[in-house]
Amino acid sequence: MQQAIQHEVNRFSQKLGGPAHPKSKISLSLPAALQDKAACPGLQISRANPQQAPWGRVSYSLNCRQPSWQSRATAQVQVWLPIVVTSRALQRDEVLNAGMLKLELTELRQSRLDPELQLEPLVGMRTKRRLSAGQPVSRHLLEAQLLVRKGEQVIIQVKTADFAASTTGVALEDGVLQQRIKVRNSSSGAELEAEVVAANTVQTLFRKD
Repeated sequence: MQQAIQHEVNRFSQKLGGPAHPKSKISLSLPAALQDKAACPGLQISRANPQQAPWGRVSYSLNCRQPSWQSRATAQVQVWLPIVVTSRALQRDEVLNAGMLKLELTELRQSRLDPELQLEPLVGMRTKRRLSAGQPVSRHLLEAQLLVRKGEQVIIQVKTADFAASTTGVALEDGVLQQRIKVRNSSSGAELEAEVVAANTVQTLFRKD
């Protein structure tokens, strides 16, 4: 059971973008009647909700086919992962930069279902409400910050393997960081897709036919 639970913890950690072998502690609680069961080389271990993160107090079903017996067990699973927290108190409507965030080794709780383990995807997002210093950051506390607004003038950066140039254009859609939107080149009138890279700035790759 220790090995099976540890394997599941490792898998969930990697799924979240964390380390392959996170810091963890597993405390098993086995029924006394289990010691009377015959040894089972092919023991099957399962839980009711395998999609839920395997930390906190977790119940397991034990099923042996040969010899035939069933039992239950519980485990108190503690897991610590480096998650994103605020490096200072943040006010509502602040736009996040890397200096406002840090990674801190934190014990996970079942109520914290979607911890953030990477700083970069959060940079440029806006806070929905005040956050205290050291508070774990999750997506429901943030919203995407519009860097380009429909109808506003934008700088269109054009890059190839040999040169880089820029021109002006008009945004035909709102856009957040790394989103591809339609813009119109002011000089040629041509419409094209470009990626939002900064405030009022988009970038497109020029491809030769």
